[in-house]
Amino acid sequence: MRIHTFFVLLVLAGSARGGPALSAMIDAVVAQPKGHRAFPALPSLSTQMRGNIGAQLTKSPALRAAYARLGSKHSSVWREGISALEKQKGVWPLLSALCHHSEDVQIYALRALRRLGDRQAVPFLLIYAEYMAGEEDGSENATIHDVVHQEIARTLSSLTGVEVKLKGQDERRLKEGIHLWRKWQLEQEVKAGPDRAFGERILPPPKPDNHP
Repeated sequence: MRIHTFFVLLVLAGSARGGPALSAMIDAVVAQPKGHRAFPALPSLSTQMRGNIGAQLTKSPALRAAYARLGSKHSSVWREGISALEKQKGVWPLLSALCHHSEDVQIYALRALRRLGDRQAVPFLLIYAEYMAGEEDGSENATIHDVVHQEIARTLSSLTGVEVKLKGQDERRLKEGIHLWRKWQLEQEVKAGPDRAFGERILPPPKPDNHP
């Protein structure tokens, strides 16, 4: 644990200045362990996504400290990192946690994003959902993938107000949901008007009655 604390302090010292240090912090979170091959494959972060993550991290030492935990090799601190990011409303860093090699971290991040209720998360959540919209065999893999599918559906249903229910992993139903949620997203972009940057997909805040 002392080694982990030193790692966090070292990362924070550099990341406060931004630039390469922040990029290295993001790389540490989304890196795949040596010899590990994610299945299903995970999405990569676009230049714009990395910019959004970096911009949010630059503003808050607390966010950087939380995010550094996700880049640690000590799995015991990953959940603490997600909880702290949620407390600090770190939507963009939480979205990048969907690219973490641990499916547990992905599940924690999905639940945190649902509770935060920020609709700006929808576009990347849809990309992630498309990557996950397959089925896994094997009892252990299938069990955790069941949870991933269900949490994706719960989160996107909550954020969009377009409810899609899944029982376990259901590739067909999840793909139907993605189609419906993308339709909703397009409607929001049309409402936002041409002055909005399409790549950023600025969405209106959620209505309170959609988030009990």
